[in-house]
Amino acid sequence: MAAVTDESIFVLLLRAALFTPLMARNALKSNVTWSSYPFLPPTSASGCLAELAGDGRWHEGNTIGLDARRLQDIPEYREAFALGAYPSRSQLSRRHFRAHLGSIFNYEGTIWSAGRNEGKKLAVVEETLADTITFVVVAHARKPLEVLHDAARGRLGPVAKKGSLEVLYSARPEIVELRSAVASGNEETLALMPVTELGSLPERPLRPGETLVHHVPVRSRLRDGRIEWDIMPSTWQEHLKFLAGVPIFAGITGDHGVGVSRAVWRRVRQVWS
Repeated sequence: MAAVTDESIFVLLLRAALFTPLMARNALKSNVTWSSYPFLPPTSASGCLAELAGDGRWHEGNTIGLDARRLQDIPEYREAFALGAYPSRSQLSRRHFRAHLGSIFNYEGTIWSAGRNEGKKLAVVEETLADTITFVVVAHARKPLEVLHDAARGRLGPVAKKGSLEVLYSARPEIVELRSAVASGNEETLALMPVTELGSLPERPLRPGETLVHHVPVRSRLRDGRIEWDIMPSTWQEHLKFLAGVPIFAGITGDHGVGVSRAVWRRVRQVWS
């Protein structure tokens, strides 16, 4: 990879309409409790964009020996990195039940026989509800972001677990240049931030059982027939601000200051490079 400096970055904000609830299943889920992240993690966002901007479908999974897809597998986007996708004015759904497709249910026994797929119980599900979601894609140059915008705009595709979306069609890409800075405490984060960089509390009260801190996968990969994740404890809610004094990339969108965590950018770029 060519040497680059971290004095500035370009951020593409790629907006999409959600047609379904967002079920980005938590990495710490169980077989009978499915809770969604309140956003799309970097791993899922990278795979979703690869589906939208690529030429063909990608079938992944530890049963067919294919690694997780990623945006960087497409030559045009080798230097573009998805930091996730974030809904606007979202809320959690009420807890409800969902069947496991193709399972044989047993409401009398207490044990699930995984080998025979018998005895599964109904899953308790919480999903994220929102009308729109914004992909945050970062690069050191504008060109790959412009190409990605042209390839993905107007496209429909799958997202998360059994979800679907359509990237809004816009004539010009929404690209913001952010420069290396020290947070003043007034910048709102565009993407994930480490918990240690949190400088404000969420505007929306947390529901019982809802957490502010999430163990978020920033990379997934196939190892010896099993999917493994690189996990980063981090947080995101709309309008969260950085703690004053932490190193970020900062800029202006509209009439307010925004930023991206340098720690998150370096972590995502490192594990995918």
